[in-house]
Amino acid sequence: MFIKIYLINIKNNCTFNNEGFILMFNTNIKNNHMRSDPEIVILVEHISRELSIACILKIILEKKFKRSVHIQSVSDTSNLNKIKPKLLLTPFFRSLNSDVFPFVYKWSDAKIINLCYEQVFRSHQLKFREPKGDFTKDKVTHICWGEKFKDFLISNGVKNNNIKVNGNLQYQLYKKPYNEIYFNKEYLSKKYNLSKNKKWILFPENYGAIFGGDKAVSNPVDADKIMSEKVKIFVEKSFNKTMKWIDEYSNLNDVEIIIRPRPMTPKSNLLKAYTNINGIISENVHFIKEEKAKDWILSSDVIISNYSTTLIESSLADKETYMLEPFEFPEFMTSDWYEFIPKLKSFDDFNSIPINNVSNTKDLKKWTADNISPNLDVIDGLSYYLFDELQTFTPQYNEISKYYINDMVEIPKPEGLVYHTKKIIKNILKKSNTLKFYKKKYHLHHEISEFDEVTDNKINDEINRWDQLVGSK
Repeated sequence: MFIKIYLINIKNNCTFNNEGFILMFNTNIKNNHMRSDPEIVILVEHISRELSIACILKIILEKKFKRSVHIQSVSDTSNLNKIKPKLLLTPFFRSLNSDVFPFVYKWSDAKIINLCYEQVFRSHQLKFREPKGDFTKDKVTHICWGEKFKDFLISNGVKNNNIKVNGNLQYQLYKKPYNEIYFNKEYLSKKYNLSKNKKWILFPENYGAIFGGDKAVSNPVDADKIMSEKVKIFVEKSFNKTMKWIDEYSNLNDVEIIIRPRPMTPKSNLLKAYTNINGIISENVHFIKEEKAKDWILSSDVIISNYSTTLIESSLADKETYMLEPFEFPEFMTSDWYEFIPKLKSFDDFNSIPINNVSNTKDLKKWTADNISPNLDVIDGLSYYLFDELQTFTPQYNEISKYYINDMVEIPKPEGLVYHTKKIIKNILKKSNTLKFYKKKYHLHHEISEFDEVTDNKINDEINRWDQLVGSK
């Protein structure tokens, strides 16, 4: 059930649940019903982080600007030879040697726009996050949240005219009117068997250094290999202490504790690590990866984490928010925004939080507005920018073959017998539900691959969720 229900032609255009509540409006916008090549393709890496933004952009661009937009997974190369978009929006672009390469290679006339969903880093991640290769620096337009990341790109060789400062798209969803649409406590409590009458504590974990999601640690550049070991040791020590605190707190307090794995953390691995430390899981501790972080943040009373940037999102939602710091952060684990958030440095600190759902992070909210999330509609701003890019578009002639050699790309070109044979095998395994046995370099845990599979149903459900709110913008 949504927070806001719009008065519409109820009988013909709504989907109801068993209790008669409106779940969503049935819009006519579809993802794959295209009369010709889509002008824009938006690639999605993580559904929970990116799908809402992709669908909102699609609605605005198609309804307001009459432009065609297609959304697909960054791992879905099924249409490489079927369409030729003018603009290709990617969730990341640090190097041509990445999952985005097949799209760039086949759609070589398209303008590449990097939405860059990760721009707030800890000190130890900076070297890994540097843009690499001439193509990334010369041929890609990078959307920045603020001046600091712009300066970071320029200092690493990106041309100034390949940068657009726009603001954080995801954080816009915590502001009006976008914050009116979310799955609320009533809905989530029924779906996940939680008590709506208890206080909810949300713990969005960020232990990528030990669960493989932090590539700066799992796949470090040569200069950072010693540092990455230090990071792993610190994070594992902090994780063990924090999980003990959560178990102890759950046994002393009658609250619901929702531990939310980050997109790149397999829930099964997190559960195993938790039980290895605590033995059993209390009845009021729940590991839930489904739904968007925004749904859980807006529905919870308190948000607590180690150093997840969802704490910044929580401050934008005016929630009671804390950072857990069982051990003092070494310098290589710090980031600018840490100083603006209240810390819990002992179990006694944790056990004495008031849980009154009152904002305690005004300083962090101000830092966010000043640096990465300005007080204007950055989603609307990006849609105008994309429309202008289409108006002035000319084929890019990106000379991919030249950059393939110069930037030392290791990913095979998406052509030839070997490539297509592997693709056929992968599709067969996927259809037979045995894709988990398909091996490749940097192979994703099958749980992550399945969770982030972008389907037409998921896209259309998300479009239905947002259409009435943003379709008239």
